[in-house]
Amino acid sequence: MSTYRIAFVGNPNVGKSAWINLLSNADFKVGNWPGVTIEKKEAIVIWNEDTYHLIDLPGVYALGKQQNEERITTTYLQEEVIDCIVHIVDATNLSRNFFLTLQLRELQIPMILILNFMDEVEKYHIEIDVDALSHRLQLPVLAYSAFDYEAKDIVWQEIRDYVHESPCYLPLLYQKDAQIYTDMGLYIHEHLPPHIHLTKKALHQYLYQLMRQDEHACKQYHSWYLDEDKCYRFQTHFHEEHRQKIAVQAVHSLMKYVKQEEGVRYKKTKKIDSFLLHKVLGLPLFFLFFSLLLFFVFRLSAPWNDFIDFFINQMLAKYVAAAVSFLPSSIQGLLLQGILAGVGGVLTFVPLMTILYFMLGILEESGYMARIAVLLDRIMRPFHLSGKSFVSLLLGFGCNVPAIYATRTLDNEKQKKLTALLVPFMSCGARLPVYVLFASAFFPKKTIGAILAIYSIGLLLAFICAYIYTRMHAFQDDEMFVMELPPYRFPSFKVLLQKVKLEVLAYIRKATGIVLWAMVLVWSVSYFPNARVEDSYMAQFAKQVSFLYEPLGFGTRWESIASLPGSIVAKETVVGFFDQVLLHNEEAVYEKLEWKEDIKKVAYAFGSACRDSLQSLFLRPQKEEIDSSLVHAISSLWSDPLASLRAFNFMVYVLLTIPCIMTLQALYKEFGKKICLLSIVTMTIVPYLVCFFIFQFFSFIFIK
Repeated sequence: MSTYRIAFVGNPNVGKSAWINLLSNADFKVGNWPGVTIEKKEAIVIWNEDTYHLIDLPGVYALGKQQNEERITTTYLQEEVIDCIVHIVDATNLSRNFFLTLQLRELQIPMILILNFMDEVEKYHIEIDVDALSHRLQLPVLAYSAFDYEAKDIVWQEIRDYVHESPCYLPLLYQKDAQIYTDMGLYIHEHLPPHIHLTKKALHQYLYQLMRQDEHACKQYHSWYLDEDKCYRFQTHFHEEHRQKIAVQAVHSLMKYVKQEEGVRYKKTKKIDSFLLHKVLGLPLFFLFFSLLLFFVFRLSAPWNDFIDFFINQMLAKYVAAAVSFLPSSIQGLLLQGILAGVGGVLTFVPLMTILYFMLGILEESGYMARIAVLLDRIMRPFHLSGKSFVSLLLGFGCNVPAIYATRTLDNEKQKKLTALLVPFMSCGARLPVYVLFASAFFPKKTIGAILAIYSIGLLLAFICAYIYTRMHAFQDDEMFVMELPPYRFPSFKVLLQKVKLEVLAYIRKATGIVLWAMVLVWSVSYFPNARVEDSYMAQFAKQVSFLYEPLGFGTRWESIASLPGSIVAKETVVGFFDQVLLHNEEAVYEKLEWKEDIKKVAYAFGSACRDSLQSLFLRPQKEEIDSSLVHAISSLWSDPLASLRAFNFMVYVLLTIPCIMTLQALYKEFGKKICLLSIVTMTIVPYLVCFFIFQFFSFIFIK
């Protein structure tokens, strides 16, 4: 039994993942490359007792170590033992893809070239002489589409055969260049020390390195005591600009085997871009389109979120409660309000995440995501962000958690971190019930205006913090924004579903760790010592530290301070906390166990979720009634002349305070401990300073 490592390499958006999906039946293992947030995908296939590791390397246009994607791909190819490279190229844009092909040949690793998108080649009437290309490149060339299932066995057979080969790829040189290269090779071969033996393949790999003036290769040359003048003349002849010229000539020679009518490939794309990238209409169309996307995501997912909440917290919870009824009340509370509620909080997001990933996948696969980056780049560039960053920030208005994960679509590590730090400033939907409750109580005639002011403050502070963050070297990104706009394509439904599956499973695995422990901790401090919230350790602590919050206005009531720790679990808990403390509500009493009736209820709720999810796209949702008794109780928190200012400051603090544990979990898993701690520190200092300024400034005006 043998183990082989197969590296899939290619430009961005050439279909590497689609090919691995086809060859492995989508049996992916997903993680992150060490030190960065770029996804590491690997599929393991066992064939005739042999094990094949299919590695999906990040898409690059060239080998190098300037950007994270280039560094990962180049380092992996140079330092790891690889049995075969499967080089995927876009058959409709070979001139762009062949530059990477030439660099990969220099590594002297067995390589198979797959011309992808052959269905589009036929549509654009492009003719490719596959046999001539294979002969010229000295490697197997296969021309198939990743959606052609019949190609699976053919490609697998080629891989199994080629991993045992040890080909030697000669450079594509002409006349004087070829003569100089050959002379240098003969000189090294004839003058090597007797104890050194280089195979033909190793000799050519060494010559490639010497041409690039590789430091290790130069030291090796000196250690052999060979003619240094000859080496100098060789490297001087093949200087960088000349090597680029040679590469252009080589690509031009390869394109002689391709016949195509210039401009046909982008004819339809240019027509669409003339509308979607219009100087005047481009941005309004994007905001309209993205508003519709958010509309679809949150309207479609809301009924399913409610269904999962109903299933876990009402149906499943009462059966768990019955199963643990013999245990002490504190253990029951831990299991139900701590652990089960924690799992429910994670799973409630799954429908939203699923639909969001599907929509983002459509944007990415269709080619529109690249256009979004181009449209918004000019706006975001002064803040060291790109157009794609704005997409993540907009998603944050719905939910911060998927917005953090959406930063994966960004192309730069610094931009990913900076964008992720700004996402918590976007007021997510979970904060909205708090705004509605307090605005209804203290701004009954200006409710909408008060809520809009909160949203605006968050957006303004995000850009102010972006400016401050980018004073630090860790977030400064002045790279020139360069992006190749791919042609518009219809996304593959199968590929989209596979991407969604991988992302959602990874989300669930990541989110069910620290969240449960946080839920247990928050439940404990709000339950003990006597199972009453108003007498709990949390309440006692809030009363002790209330003086710290008095300069912010709302610190005169301990209830407002005690409601904040629970908001780290979920912002909606603020409303539940006031409901329990101010109205002294009893704990929920579960219904009797009637499994037949419960199955009917679950089935009915499932059907209602299906119906409501579809109807919500066309019908206006019913407006939820606000609990008038709770509004009245909230309005009695403060009754002095500054009551409305105190309430407004509390809403601002809820907006800016430490985000929910799910968001912190996403930050920690995607970017590590430092970024997570920086976010916590920022969202601790900023709300205090901002609320201090607002209250002191406006209270001075009111009093005066």
